[in-house]
Amino acid sequence: MRKRVFVTVIIVLVLGLSACSSKVNEGEDASTVDPSTVDLNISLEEKRIIQDQSFNVELGDWGNVKFISYEPDNSIDFEDVSFFLTKEDKVIYSFPYYCEENSTEDYVGLFDSVAAVDFYDVNNDNIKDVIVIINYVTGAGPQGMTPRPRARIFLADNKKFTLATDLIDDITNNIEEKDLTIDSICEYLKNK
Repeated sequence: MRKRVFVTVIIVLVLGLSACSSKVNEGEDASTVDPSTVDLNISLEEKRIIQDQSFNVELGDWGNVKFISYEPDNSIDFEDVSFFLTKEDKVIYSFPYYCEENSTEDYVGLFDSVAAVDFYDVNNDNIKDVIVIINYVTGAGPQGMTPRPRARIFLADNKKFTLATDLIDDITNNIEEKDLTIDSICEYLKNK
């Protein structure tokens, strides 16, 4: 009887220890995961990468990564631009979308281009954040086809980026479209 209880206790301990170690290995304990080693199993089409707005950059705990601006799929109406971090050609982070399901239909029109990308510490926490200016067109005719810029700000922490919707709204309400540049955004945020 004692032998059976002892064997049962050993089996329970072994199963418990292996369950704990598998959680760490599978990345369920986010505090032990190195974000620069995550592979999201997303494959990017080379032809959709916006080469002149994709950059190699050092981003805190992410290390040396490539920031990818990724144009929408032309076969999907109103799809917005997407942004990713890659390391060794593997996607390790997908930035949050501004609109639900990454659609611009109820936002500002159709994606036209990424005008600018910069890496700047917006909130003074000594971690580089990401500022992007994206151009959209809103309709037909001369004025509708004129690209209209919109700012996008992603605030960084060690494991993710958060879309700063309050700052984006503030910038949209206080900087005229014709004056919307990375420099004007940074200057505005410094003076807040």
